[in-house]
Amino acid sequence: MDAARAHGSYLASAIDLKTSARTLAASGLVSLTDPILLSPQLAGIADLGATVTLPDVARVLLTAAPPPWLRLAVSAGSVLREYIPTEDLKALLWLEPELDEILLDAHAQLKQLDQAEIRERIGDAAELVVLAALRQAGHKPVRVSRISDLYGYDIEVRGSAIDRIEVKAAGPTTRGSFHLTRNEYVKSLQHGMQWRLIQVVFNSAAFVVEELHASHVEAVYQLVPGTLQKVVPPDTPHFAWQGSALLSLPDTAWCSPGLTLDPDFKIPGIGRATG
Repeated sequence: MDAARAHGSYLASAIDLKTSARTLAASGLVSLTDPILLSPQLAGIADLGATVTLPDVARVLLTAAPPPWLRLAVSAGSVLREYIPTEDLKALLWLEPELDEILLDAHAQLKQLDQAEIRERIGDAAELVVLAALRQAGHKPVRVSRISDLYGYDIEVRGSAIDRIEVKAAGPTTRGSFHLTRNEYVKSLQHGMQWRLIQVVFNSAAFVVEELHASHVEAVYQLVPGTLQKVVPPDTPHFAWQGSALLSLPDTAWCSPGLTLDPDFKIPGIGRATG
């Protein structure tokens, strides 16, 4: 704000800079630290310098703070303008002829964020299923995934030996498949038989109900010990995977984890509305 006012231009004096600054902070585009830090999106706009256009700015703002009607106004790859409030549409018409394209791009980004949130909910639900089953069996499990991702597994049960459990979630069509991080793989090698991978498979109803019960769990499997070491290729001087890998394993790679589901298990539904 100070820099804009010091510039002395008519535009700087005509704009409500305080509201603009608050909007940038509320949308996460700036961090109010000392010094003030720009988000990667806003820094990218700044890097464009004199070539930046107002549509470029609009893309950043619509992605950072999408309007509540955006999910309804985009369907099957097209914009349904009748779902955009009249005043909002009038305020956006200056973006023509790029308006529809900008809204489609903002919706695509929003959809990715929604999917990431749902994936996180599915993973959380699977961990809670396993925790409830372990508690019902008389154990006192610790959800170490809430402490740090560096453990390389989600649940720890301490006793004469430590049971380290990595939990993966799946639906009816993705059972047997899961993403494995490099750290999880390294920890599986490090801990040997004390590390195991359990997959919780939810039925299709689990993704739409308001409340998730044990009846929405289709099956619970454990990866046969030693399977990862057989299927994950070793690093070579020319190839090494760093982030994560997608594994799709046949039914023969799975066995029973020896867990009985808690019949009283109950949590909020996975597919409850986002945003």
